[in-house]
Amino acid sequence: MKYFLYLFFLIQIQNSKSETVSTSTISSNKEIKVEDTIQDNYFINSIDKIAIGEKIKDENKIIELNATLKNTFEREVVRPYMWDIFVAKNHTLLQFYNYKKFIINHMKFKSYYIKIDYEDGDYESILLVNESLDNEYNSMIVYEKLVSEENHSRITQITGDRVQIMFKSPRQSENLDFQVKDGMFLDYFDSAIVDKKWGDKKILMGNVFFEYGLKGKTNNHLKNGDWVEVKYSFDYDQIIIENGNYINGLRDGEWYFSPEGPVDMIKKFDKGKFISKSHR
Repeated sequence: MKYFLYLFFLIQIQNSKSETVSTSTISSNKEIKVEDTIQDNYFINSIDKIAIGEKIKDENKIIELNATLKNTFEREVVRPYMWDIFVAKNHTLLQFYNYKKFIINHMKFKSYYIKIDYEDGDYESILLVNESLDNEYNSMIVYEKLVSEENHSRITQITGDRVQIMFKSPRQSENLDFQVKDGMFLDYFDSAIVDKKWGDKKILMGNVFFEYGLKGKTNNHLKNGDWVEVKYSFDYDQIIIENGNYINGLRDGEWYFSPEGPVDMIKKFDKGKFISKSHR
């Protein structure tokens, strides 16, 4: 009887060890699978309220995020619907919160939830930032929603390295298309030659231009060579002409800015990185 009880006890110990090893192995495999799985497909059409983190209170960080947000808006050709959020009276209304992390084309992006409580409406958006880079291509606004007398929104489909932004507002803007390359958001085009004009007609330097325009060549879907861009500028708060050279989607060399006739400002870039600016 003692021998039988001893044998039964040994069997129980062995079974317990076996279950422990099995559970540990399953747990380990789950961790490996999670680490090996990179999700880079997203459809961003709403705010995940649970993912909203702490409000940013550091003044230097707020100044940095303001500059990043403004730079991101300024990359768009058409005047952004929310251009007035940088006007002095609205500047302090911007609230930034930590939000999710995104992995796009195997690169990590930090994101921030942005909120403004207007007296007659509410605004919220999501800003993606590659904080390891310091250039004008390191960020992108992937979601916006304004609820007021006039409603406005933008949503985004991210698939692999492609970022497609879609607008819906009373002033319908053109949808935007970007490629994420080396951690940067670069303008993406299907055609080898781009010559687009739209909006109201303008007369600059004695010539007739449309309100907005893009003209240049591409290589592997990215801007390359000399380009002329008729677009809105925050610096001048109006439509201006910008022209200069691109290398694989990045501004390079001297870029000329003409608000009213002749060149007023020259900015110098080194493969996307701003170097200096001067006025004539």
